[in-house]
Amino acid sequence: MAEVSDSELLDQFVRRESQEAFAALVRRYVALVYSVSLRHTASIETAQEITQAVFVVLARKAASLRGRRALAGWLYHAARLTAANQRRAEQRRRHREQEAYMQ
Repeated sequence: MAEVSDSELLDQFVRRESQEAFAALVRRYVALVYSVSLRHTASIETAQEITQAVFVVLARKAASLRGRRALAGWLYHAARLTAANQRRAEQRRRHREQEAYMQ
């Protein structure tokens, strides 16, 4: 049985709202996204949140991503950027808490 390509799965998800197609993409790439997230955050809980957020973004942007050749590359980049944004937000939160404590 031939494996269905990423672009075909995205197309099925966009055109027919196929949850099975999206689930297949998640199964295919969840380990990649999670490992990138974990590497950049060193927190299991945060990596899980980032992984979920990346797939939410994928679902929202699926129509614009159809026809892309390297979905894995897009997911890697999205996970890395989401982790960086999360780290910056955490640093800002800690800084605000520290300022509030000092007052």
